[in-house]
Amino acid sequence: MRQMFITGPSRGFGLALAKRLDTGNSQIVGLSRSRGDFTGNYIECDFSNPEAAARTLEKTFAQTNWHNFKSVVFVANSGILEPIDFLEKLSVRDIQNSLTINLAGSFICLQQFLIATRELQIPKLFIQISSGAALPERAKPSWSLYCAAKSGQEQLVRTIAKEQNFVSFPAKVVNFNPGVMETAMQELIRSTPQSAFPEVDRFIELKEKGQMNDPATIADALAKLIDSFESLNSGTTYLFSDFL
Repeated sequence: MRQMFITGPSRGFGLALAKRLDTGNSQIVGLSRSRGDFTGNYIECDFSNPEAAARTLEKTFAQTNWHNFKSVVFVANSGILEPIDFLEKLSVRDIQNSLTINLAGSFICLQQFLIATRELQIPKLFIQISSGAALPERAKPSWSLYCAAKSGQEQLVRTIAKEQNFVSFPAKVVNFNPGVMETAMQELIRSTPQSAFPEVDRFIELKEKGQMNDPATIADALAKLIDSFESLNSGTTYLFSDFL
């Protein structure tokens, strides 16, 4: 039996992943601010409040009967894209909230995961859901907060992969780039006025040409990545296309 933790399972890719992994050989725990359409074991966790989120994670892990499981996987999927606008138009609160949820949230999830599992001698895998927005060549106007957070998440994974070389029972930590999926985030992008996001027409075109990936398809790819634990290289960013 595998113990699974997924943040942001209430909708979109997180929900698709929870459904895909609910096969009977995994126990899934979903953590997010609201349950949404997730029907599994749900724990309320608000990543806009880092200290409260850390306490929730610590309590959740402390209540886990680790001896019942042969492996553990944590998928850090929670995140927000908004606000979409030029930096000089954003408030300090906008900046703080976005980076807290997207970047500090990933730090807290990974930190608490490592603390809770450091003595476990079973396969341990932490997956950070990344984005093409993390890449230098994919920087986009009006996405400064999101791009910065995604780049930070990827570098976090790389540095922690190196730190795990110095512990007795290391976990593997990887990034997973899911590509462009048809989710509520994409609806938000397409509804943004061009004055706030000059490249909005490109995303409208992707939708019109049917070039958006179905979250269920990407969930299949991530399930294959999880099943490929032995061959995964810690610190690596994997593309969804590597597992289709």
